[in-house]
Amino acid sequence: MLRGTFSDGRTISATPTSLANVPKDAGGTRLVVTEVLVHAGGAARAGRPLIEYSGRPVFALPGAIPAYRDLGPNDSGKDVVQLQRGLRSLGYGTGADPAGTFGGGTQRALKRLYSAMGYDAPRSDRVPGGVMLPSSEVVFVPSLPARVVSVPVAVGDDVKGPVVTLARGGMELTGAMDPADEGLVKAGMIATVLSETTGDTAHATVAGVGKLTTAKAGAENNGAEAGGGGADGGAYIPLQIKPDKSWPVAFDGQDVRITVTAAATAGAVFAVPEAAISSGADARTSVSVVGAGGKQRVVPVTTGVSADGMVQVTPSNHGLSAGDRVVVGQ
Repeated sequence: MLRGTFSDGRTISATPTSLANVPKDAGGTRLVVTEVLVHAGGAARAGRPLIEYSGRPVFALPGAIPAYRDLGPNDSGKDVVQLQRGLRSLGYGTGADPAGTFGGGTQRALKRLYSAMGYDAPRSDRVPGGVMLPSSEVVFVPSLPARVVSVPVAVGDDVKGPVVTLARGGMELTGAMDPADEGLVKAGMIATVLSETTGDTAHATVAGVGKLTTAKAGAENNGAEAGGGGADGGAYIPLQIKPDKSWPVAFDGQDVRITVTAAATAGAVFAVPEAAISSGADARTSVSVVGAGGKQRVVPVTTGVSADGMVQVTPSNHGLSAGDRVVVGQ
């Protein structure tokens, strides 16, 4: 049994720097947040406004190539291919335009997208009646819907940096294993993840076992909570934990308990419900035994194999007997 911390993995932010159809050096132009349409922990969906600034939308489309330039009539390239695919995924066909060429079909599809969002498509002076896609109004995300990591602005704020940050690959869970347990956990083992805050659980698998890491390096490189590993709160071995299904949104940013099922025991052992295990700040585990008259005593234990909601425990001072009652959920 060990601790783990959820992190956001890779993220991508939208930072508007200009206003469509207004020169960047135009005097009196102000970029200001005029509407906030999503919240942290929510979902960003393709082709739906996330933030509005100075009356213009910021929205997401599927794609891995960042929006590094404005796209307009006669442009070509991989980013145009990406835009065309994104438009078609929303039901806006690009007509006879060749893949990677921003032609009339792509313009019509873009107009339809903007109209569906409730905005006029930005004008392009390259061709009569042309439209374009400003890089300040779109954020490409490899997989949508995406989780909204943060919205650091409110209506009325000047736009001086990111207005919304999205997770590129979902939540990631890194467990911190005590170095004393090195070799006991291997990739492919089954794991159960428990949030002691909400009571939510999830089934998962150990995807990888890292190398011995100091608390400082782990906090910077692995997303694990510093000191979340060994009993001394220092060095630990990071474990990458992958869910059988998507992680519950309730796990976002939480410190959780991870139980790894290693193997069957060789003989009879003491076992208690998972919820009977308490874990202190020093990562030491214990159970509370209820004695005569309801008096409780804390018994330090070492955890072992788990299965079907039960965990093997070995008392450090022979303080357990078969049939003892233990406190659950404390």
